[in-house]
Amino acid sequence: MTIKVNGIEIGTITTNRSLTIEEAMYSLGYDINDQDDCRKGYEKEVEGFYLDDCGNYCFDYEAAEMEY
Repeated sequence: MTIKVNGIEIGTITTNRSLTIEEAMYSLGYDINDQDDCRKGYEKEVEGFYLDDCGNYCFDYEAAEMEY
């Protein structure tokens, strides 16, 4: 499966089952519920990670999609 954010491929995972966006991102090395991992993605300029108005590092779930 290919993970894309805003149409830009950010990773590929080989699996024999369906994954949630959260599980897929964890498989790519990013726990999207962890500030440090979101900061790491933001600093590496991985599509989908951003710094919000309050200074929190976040991941844009709505822009993420998976292609099987």
